[in-house]
Amino acid sequence: MRLLNTKTLRLEPPCSSPIYPYAILSHTWGEDEVLFADICDPQKPLPVSKKWFLKVSDSCEQARQDGYEYIWIDTCCIDKTSSVELSEAINSMFRWYHDADRCYAYLSDVNVPEGSSVAFEKSRWFNRGWTLQELIAPKDVRFYDSQWFYLGSRQLLPGTREVADLADSISKTTSIPVEILRWFSPKSATPRARRRGRMAGLNKHEPTYKLDSYLGACSTGQIMSWAAYRFTTRKEDEAYSLLGLFGVNMPMLYGEGRHAFQRLQQEILKTSSDQSILAFDRPFYSDSRHLLADSPKCFASSEIVQSLKDGPIFSVSTSSFDLLPSPKAVEAGVLLWPLIRQGKEDKTRYLAILNCIYRSDLTSHPAIVLRKEHPHNDKSRTFYRTPGSGLHRITPIDQQGWIEWATVGDGLSNRLRYDLNNVYMDTIRLYFEPPHRFSDSLSDIAKLASLYTIGMRIKLDIPETVKYSYAAYPHTLQVKENRIYAPSIERSSWPKRFLGEQNPETNHLALFGTIILQFDGLGAVALSWGKVCMPERGDFSPEPWCAMMDWAKVVTAAHGQELQTFELDSSALQTTADFLCSTDSWFWVPLLASKPDTRAEYDTPRMKVRCKMHTVDFFGDPLFELELAVVPNGKSSFVDMVRLSFS
Repeated sequence: MRLLNTKTLRLEPPCSSPIYPYAILSHTWGEDEVLFADICDPQKPLPVSKKWFLKVSDSCEQARQDGYEYIWIDTCCIDKTSSVELSEAINSMFRWYHDADRCYAYLSDVNVPEGSSVAFEKSRWFNRGWTLQELIAPKDVRFYDSQWFYLGSRQLLPGTREVADLADSISKTTSIPVEILRWFSPKSATPRARRRGRMAGLNKHEPTYKLDSYLGACSTGQIMSWAAYRFTTRKEDEAYSLLGLFGVNMPMLYGEGRHAFQRLQQEILKTSSDQSILAFDRPFYSDSRHLLADSPKCFASSEIVQSLKDGPIFSVSTSSFDLLPSPKAVEAGVLLWPLIRQGKEDKTRYLAILNCIYRSDLTSHPAIVLRKEHPHNDKSRTFYRTPGSGLHRITPIDQQGWIEWATVGDGLSNRLRYDLNNVYMDTIRLYFEPPHRFSDSLSDIAKLASLYTIGMRIKLDIPETVKYSYAAYPHTLQVKENRIYAPSIERSSWPKRFLGEQNPETNHLALFGTIILQFDGLGAVALSWGKVCMPERGDFSPEPWCAMMDWAKVVTAAHGQELQTFELDSSALQTTADFLCSTDSWFWVPLLASKPDTRAEYDTPRMKVRCKMHTVDFFGDPLFELELAVVPNGKSSFVDMVRLSFS
């Protein structure tokens, strides 16, 4: 590693790991940059006539003012004529940025007197491939405009001037969670103090950081999506610029084109069993037949929030969801089922559910269509990905549905049915490339996952004469024909539970929601469900629960009086749900509600309610299935039967 002396603007001799603190410059390349050949010879004068020499000298001046004797700049600190040095530098660059004391992000196309936060967010610095790792890896990133006016920092740190913390704005621009941008937790120490500590072999001045754990909590697909809208001059750099974010190394082979990105994914497979690497969509015009993605753009619409450690497996299954790569294929544990064509199982096409979940609904899973190599051999475990079939979302609301894709290359229908009742667990072999004897041609235009709420699925089977309406909090309901689905959501979306001055994270963590079914002329039934755990006891696997109650009683308890009228879209629903969440000791459960796995009865002035609950599995997640009967008072027979399923 070569460093530039901030006083002399000359290169220091290369070293494997500098013992002194250094700064680093992140910028976008332009024409007539200062290169290694321009300053490597100390006998030659500095290239002051070059267009971007001022960028180098000003960054040295800024670093010198901040107490740094050395700075690293990619344009002039790497001898790019040496393929060995270039390869080593690219594989080490993430570590160099990570180990730097400070990173100056120079936005050459932003001018504060003429611009605003909009100009900052639209800077081309946020669109370049290499600046992604330069944004995340360093401990301290500070932004400057074209005149070296200080705009703010990625996160406020001790010693930072009182300017904007730009994490929220950067997150809006890049879709990178603010938790990733604010990963660094420093100890206050000056650059000179840290340098003395390092030279003395001491660690007491060293900052504490945990970037690996933050990145490890993100799925491969999620990290790929951060690079989806960035571009690089060389196609291969789409892959090379992501090496550090995934903690892998590989040789540089400029000229290999998109194969570089596929090599990157194969390296990731060697260190990770995260199946979100398969959860991508190709553009409809792509002619690729590879199991892996062609570029980060395939993950552009990724909502895959993370891979699951235990997987969406049935409780009786002991199979593994590991990914074990070999030179031509990967062994993968998946939930598999044959697709149905014309009422019969298609032994050629299978739907495989992947072991990861969606950000917007943590009980839904992505699935891909596979083709079996030997369809008439029941013992065959060899498959490849069907080109053009895309990514499919399997949600608890749809136990049966249709799979469609844009090709009919072999004459088979491109619209097949699936039935989750026939799913089974298997470990299969997935080719990276389909065998040559097969030809699926495309048409020409063809962290917390343990702390999330369980969703609720409702299947309604009621006579047309009984009308009903519904509302839920804090969920956004999905309605499809006679089914209602309240998807599972993250902890951050739930009402906060404060008990006095205590931190809600250290109490009974009650994750729950409420849905109301109001039957015309009869009354309303409240259904609450969720999970509860005690993080202070190390319990990060919440136990699910659900309860049914008379909505009139709940409203009275929450508001201290009986409401004469109640509109489902009023704020009373949120207020009452907050009341249930914040109430200590769950006293309302025995007073107002039924308990899971029990029979319960409730009488209201207009109806009687009977229910029976039991528990089943949906891909390893607990489902509460509840049969609920509503009987108008004064009649001896049930007029309504509602079957409810909770996921």
